[in-house]
Amino acid sequence: MPLWLGKIIATRIIKAIKRKIDLKKIDKYVNKPNELDIQIKQQQKIISKQGRYIEELEKDVAILKKDSHPPMFAKDDYKKIIKRLNKLEKRR
Repeated sequence: MPLWLGKIIATRIIKAIKRKIDLKKIDKYVNKPNELDIQIKQQQKIISKQGRYIEELEKDVAILKKDSHPPMFAKDDYKKIIKRLNKLEKRR
């Protein structure tokens, strides 16, 4: 088989493979951002903004807890006080 014939056959086989596989489309799909990539990036931005907002709120709550006065009575103390007040009302 002459060399030029082998070259022609090889180029035709390569062209047929390229048509079947279409490497340009694959490269575009893999390397360039598509609609889903763009949506994910937008949602990540929103999530990071929300995360920062939540962190700020947590800091504010911590400051408020620090500045607030401690409760005067525990839960059980409130219940006892209410019972005593009810008893006093009944006596009247």
